[in-house]
Amino acid sequence: MKMYKRVADYLKNSSLTNDFVVQYLKWRDTKNKSSKFIVFRPNGGSILKANLGNEYYTLVDLVGAVNDIESIDNHVSAIADYIKNNPYTDNTGLIQVVGAIPAPVITDDDRLVYRILVSCKLG
Repeated sequence: MKMYKRVADYLKNSSLTNDFVVQYLKWRDTKNKSSKFIVFRPNGGSILKANLGNEYYTLVDLVGAVNDIESIDNHVSAIADYIKNNPYTDNTGLIQVVGAIPAPVITDDDRLVYRILVSCKLG
């Protein structure tokens, strides 16, 4: 299974994706202003070698509902805290947030977007 889907499963199993429309590879707006989205996609990593540990990066984009700044901000912190407190699984290996929580950006329709970079060291 691809690592970005493993990261998605890791967060799904913790119930941290329950309030979100889960998507892969790119954000596809449903035009529902109250929908929140979480998008998982690969973002590189280390050189892949057989029989050695490898590092995989996954971008986790959290897109808030229109005019919903507080809850998406709190949710990003909850995900970062969960990863910090649960840094290892058999499916992801060592999982960590890289670079802490970045500054959010705002979409044209006033959705707050956070992009979290996650590193998984497996093998």
